Amino acid sequence: MVHETVVLEGHLIDSDIMRRVFDRVVEGGGAFEVQEFRVGRTNEEASYARIDIRAEDPDALDAIVESLRYIGAVSESGPGSCAFAPAEADGILPDEFYATANFDTWVRVEGTWLAAADQRMDCALVLRDGIPCCVKQGKVKKGEPVALRGAGIRVRPPERSRDYSVFGFMANDVTAEVNKTIAVAGAAREMKRVREAGERIVVVAGPAVVHSGGDVHLARLVREGWVDVILTGNAFAVHDLEKSILKTSLGVCQMSGRAVEGGSRHHLFAINAVNRVGGIRPAVEQGVLTSGVMYEAVRKGVPFVLAGSIRDDGPLADTITDIVAAQGAYIEALEGAGVCLMLASALHSIAVGNLLPARVRTVCVDMTESVPVKLSNRGTMQAIGLVTDVGFFLEALAAEF
Repeated sequence: MVHETVVLEGHLIDSDIMRRVFDRVVEGGGAFEVQEFRVGRTNEEASYARIDIRAEDPDALDAIVESLRYIGAVSESGPGSCAFAPAEADGILPDEFYATANFDTWVRVEGTWLAAADQRMDCALVLRDGIPCCVKQGKVKKGEPVALRGAGIRVRPPERSRDYSVFGFMANDVTAEVNKTIAVAGAAREMKRVREAGERIVVVAGPAVVHSGGDVHLARLVREGWVDVILTGNAFAVHDLEKSILKTSLGVCQMSGRAVEGGSRHHLFAINAVNRVGGIRPAVEQGVLTSGVMYEAVRKGVPFVLAGSIRDDGPLADTITDIVAAQGAYIEALEGAGVCLMLASALHSIAVGNLLPARVRTVCVDMTESVPVKLSNRGTMQAIGLVTDVGFFLEALAAEF
């Protein structure tokens, strides 16, 4: 058998790192021996582990060690410097490229550890102006130096807080059987914390926010300065505008809850009325819109991005129908995010999750477990999932401020 010794440091027990290390070794057909393990005795003191990894052949060992690098392991023999190879063409990477996780990442370049910029998952690490940057594959240019798998790359998985926090006791759990009031209060405390730290609060909203009546409370949060950016699609904005103009959402009266005769055309009427004056901002300025989330966003100067999809009606003049351009606008809007609230939207929640570093506190609210579970399965493991009505969540959240 061949072997290699790796070391790990951090809150290895609290963050479930040790179990994941053992699972990956066994699943890869290898074996392990813990040669040294020191447990941190305080909240600040890190744990340390030195583990000998064995496998039947070098290829199997390389595959195991490579998988362990994604959760923070480094070779005891020394990190070495990262190897780079030029991109073969625009958007074409060398076969041995390193694919990023959403964990904070460092790259060793000429003997110096450099933090990767624009951290997000499923990117290449490209050296630009001497700095390793996370770059979407389609944005890599021919000849740019692309980091290769192997030595010289180090990641730090997010550590579960040892302080009592909703993001500690609920991390990676998705269940309807949780005290929602405690969870909402914890999310509000985190919003206050990141606001004091100068970070941004991002809301990803789906149409159910309007259908459930949660738009009233979300509009209040926007008006009172607790939302810094709104990321959504054409549908949420259309239903919000329809409610402002016609007091219906998908043709259902939001005062009585009854379907309105001919109400199926109402969302198209709203799109028509707003597009006629040139978009959402002119509609606010000219009095076409007098209430709602989008109205409050314009009045407060809160930026929003509407990303289009193949099912959109209209679409609104503000909707970005070029998907690559919409992704770029989302990335730009997420700069400086500290908290992200994902509200009853599977499509846009998972898209935003793929663009966020793991250090961003994320809350996913949906009526079914499938959405937060899918979000976690696709790599946004830092998100806590609340299975509840989004209208209740927003009402309870607004009451915390």
